[in-house]
Amino acid sequence: MSSTALFRPDTEIAGCKIVQDGPVSVSTSLGTITLRTTSDLPRLKDVWETMQATVPCTAAQTYDWAHAWTQHVLGPQHRQPVIVVGHGADGAPLFLWPFEMVSMFGLRVLKWLGQDHANYNMGLFMPEAATGLAAKDISRILGEAARRAGAAAACLDAQPLTWEGVANPFAQLSHRGAPNSGYAIRLGDFTALYESRFSRRSRATLERKERRLQELGTLHYGWAETREEKLSLLEAFFDQKAKQFAAVGVTDIFDVHARAFYRELALLEDGNPSRLRLGYLKLDGKVLATFSGAVCHNRMGVVLSSLAEGDAQRQSPGALLLRHQVEEASQDGLAFFDMGVGRARHKVEWCNVVQPLFDSFIVFKPHGMLATWPSAGLARLKRAIKSNERLWSAAQEMRKRLFGREA
Repeated sequence: MSSTALFRPDTEIAGCKIVQDGPVSVSTSLGTITLRTTSDLPRLKDVWETMQATVPCTAAQTYDWAHAWTQHVLGPQHRQPVIVVGHGADGAPLFLWPFEMVSMFGLRVLKWLGQDHANYNMGLFMPEAATGLAAKDISRILGEAARRAGAAAACLDAQPLTWEGVANPFAQLSHRGAPNSGYAIRLGDFTALYESRFSRRSRATLERKERRLQELGTLHYGWAETREEKLSLLEAFFDQKAKQFAAVGVTDIFDVHARAFYRELALLEDGNPSRLRLGYLKLDGKVLATFSGAVCHNRMGVVLSSLAEGDAQRQSPGALLLRHQVEEASQDGLAFFDMGVGRARHKVEWCNVVQPLFDSFIVFKPHGMLATWPSAGLARLKRAIKSNERLWSAAQEMRKRLFGREA
């Protein structure tokens, strides 16, 4: 590695043009695959939308989600997506891997596109590719894509071992358990589910809290419908979340670029798997709690949630809204209500599915270890702390005392 590379601006390193000098052929277990690496999303729109409609994925792997992230987050930072697409001998697409380039320790490193704002990260694989590509194939293809993108390493977080019953081909590569797992509810008969997860006493307590709120004013469960409602509810969420983050000493991840990203997702048309559905519980028009997410492949995936400050929180409006949304999702015939990654009390209470996740730290060039070693070490430390309830509680309390403040 040249000495000048260490001192180049991050925006210059991450924003360098990726190699796009035509397709390259890669020999695999499925035969010769034609590989293309590009940052031109509109060129891929048709093939991307066709694949997302038929193969296992979440909203974070859909085209409009990627386009919004590229436009509002990567663009202003002078960064690019790195999309890897493989076609078989017949010209049909076999896989699509959405990455972005970041700068870590002065090196160009691949991450999943928007992985810090996604619960689950993965590529799109047609069935024959999902089952037919061996570890050596994935490694060879990824190495070639990295060469064309000029990446020294890859740090790929929060990948599921399986999704919708299909094994994740990236799990064949060297990996380690992620610090967090995913939590979801397998839906069905709501009454049976509710009674199996909560005691009669717990259910009665929540009903009593709901009545107390109703005594204070008009209680309304709903979804933002108009443009004005959506933008207003998002602002309420951003304000509530900023106060929550500040109180526990966590950096607010919803900067001006991330906020623009979520606004675009919220304003997408109905039926779009990338669309952010904004759910709320209001008391006399005041937002007490929010739970928002996207419906993709018969799964409601929650990505945003917040609580307002005030005495009304004693009546657990977040728990009431969650119960309402789970019941509604059950009635709508959805298969899963996914609460995302990270252990929390309300997830443990509700969820009957725990999704193990893994991280991959891959070196393409010797100096790439300058990025993967610290990242892997930090992930290992997080996993050790979060897997021990006493350590995790102590870490949270220490963070709150050191960094907690008024918003």
